[in-house]
Amino acid sequence: MHLSFRILAILFIALVVLQSILGGSLFILLAGWNPHDIAAYYSQKSFHGLLETLAPHTLFISIALMGTLHFLGFIETISEKQKQLFIHGLFGLFILDQTAPIFISLGIDLFATVKVMAFIGFEVALAAVWLIIFRHSLAEA
Repeated sequence: MHLSFRILAILFIALVVLQSILGGSLFILLAGWNPHDIAAYYSQKSFHGLLETLAPHTLFISIALMGTLHFLGFIETISEKQKQLFIHGLFGLFILDQTAPIFISLGIDLFATVKVMAFIGFEVALAAVWLIIFRHSLAEA
């Protein structure tokens, strides 16, 4: 693996990790971590307010996923089936995480738990992909 690829991967992942930490911290400060508190937070938001949050998140996370999954595409130490599992899992969890507030605002409080679980699942799966990328990068050194 070329040095420039490693540098780009490190910089890209540092950006995404920083954004994840800041975004997660801000979410916990605003909405809390308890599903009841999350349901209360989103039930007071208007549909317009939800879209104001959903639109930039969709843009940034889509770009972050596209970049991360392109790096994953260069990895030859895992199978195509495993790559597909990560791709579908990440996008599925992302969709659940981002659409859950809409259902919460409609009064379906069960989606507060879905939001927490999807967020945690998304972050864990994304961290696993980054570990695979770094492990491969170190193996190629």
